[in-house]
Amino acid sequence: MKLLPERISVLLLSELLLSFACFVASALILYGSGGLRDGRIWGLAVAAASVVAGCFFAGLYRNLQWRSRIALMLQLCSAFGLVLLVEGAFSYTGTAIGVPLWMMLLGASVNFLAMFGWRVAYASLLKKLFPPVPVLFLGVDDVVCEIADALAARPELGFSVAGFLSDTHQRGYSVAGACQVEGRIDEMAEVIDRLKVKRIVAGMEEMRRRLPVAALIAAKRKGITIEEAGIAYESVCGRVCSSSFRPSQIIFANELAVSPGVMALQSIYSNLLGLIAFICSVPVLAVSRIAIRLSSRGPAMITEQYAGLKGVPFTASRLRCTETDNSRKLTVVGHWIRALHLEYLPRIGNVVRGEMSLVGPAPARLEFAEHLSALIPVYRQRQTVKPGLTGWTQIQTTETNLPDAIREVESDLYYTKHMSIALDAYILLHALRGILPFLEE
Repeated sequence: MKLLPERISVLLLSELLLSFACFVASALILYGSGGLRDGRIWGLAVAAASVVAGCFFAGLYRNLQWRSRIALMLQLCSAFGLVLLVEGAFSYTGTAIGVPLWMMLLGASVNFLAMFGWRVAYASLLKKLFPPVPVLFLGVDDVVCEIADALAARPELGFSVAGFLSDTHQRGYSVAGACQVEGRIDEMAEVIDRLKVKRIVAGMEEMRRRLPVAALIAAKRKGITIEEAGIAYESVCGRVCSSSFRPSQIIFANELAVSPGVMALQSIYSNLLGLIAFICSVPVLAVSRIAIRLSSRGPAMITEQYAGLKGVPFTASRLRCTETDNSRKLTVVGHWIRALHLEYLPRIGNVVRGEMSLVGPAPARLEFAEHLSALIPVYRQRQTVKPGLTGWTQIQTTETNLPDAIREVESDLYYTKHMSIALDAYILLHALRGILPFLEE
């Protein structure tokens, strides 16, 4: 799996080099060659890395779209504000990698203008030099429509929706991704030539029916990539397609199995970081509990049973944010607890005890887990890993017409299938964006 599309990866690397070049140029302008002596080059490298980190937290690497150039400038301002905070902390603590004030201000100013211009130019260059790959869909079922909508919303993937072929809808019928039916299945060859199609995705309904094998083989000989909708759905939407899921994938192929080595590494870093976080959170929890008890009647924490690894139940608590007699009414203290994302802070104790990890599927209450296991056959597969404080499902923002339970299970199965340290780090960084208000878009 790819955490970052190629176009985003190239943009991130180019901006890192551009940022470093701007800081070096500023040092040379102000101090000449002396600006790079005494190991100052490392401080400039850290400043450039902090610019890229600021852009990440400002949401500038989520996609290549922005509402307007003014919106882009505001996001860059947010990113550089974080950079100045970081460099200010270095200077205050007397860290050797800190950059002098005027060098930092000049470098940040030049950097801001350079990155704004490069962002605009990069988007234009991509359209001219590397136009999106046209994708043709066979069928118009829900799965292919969702893939088409996702491709239309994510131009950074480098694909565009050419159209659809269908035997059940008339030519010109509007479908998804702002496109329409271009013809019947038996007109595939003509449509491919007319729309210059480079990729074909076969829908689930068409896969169950009689596929145009001869036409697909001819298209493959032309160098056109042909893909099942279930595979495309997983790579584009970041979820395992429940519509195409087969029990044999677990029973025989064991495709969703988690590597024991990865689980062992996750347990090590989760317990270590969890212990550090628990020690730091003790004063915050103590103050929060006192404030809750003084501001409203009732217990400071609410304790419930959840389904853990392999369905084994465990107890987890959260800070009470609502009135005891009205679960929808927030208390004054509860409002601030939720605003500061402290409600589930007590669950760090579950991480230390090994019942949860930092990253994993959201913990489900025991009665809900049992009910969903009866309704959704693959639900128990998400219990092959520990539930987490945050996870792949929690950082996803794409809206679908699927029921929330199915959507969550699809995302959780995607995580269990691709679980890795790199994916966990990616999830934790995105979770940090949501926790810290000044880092949000």
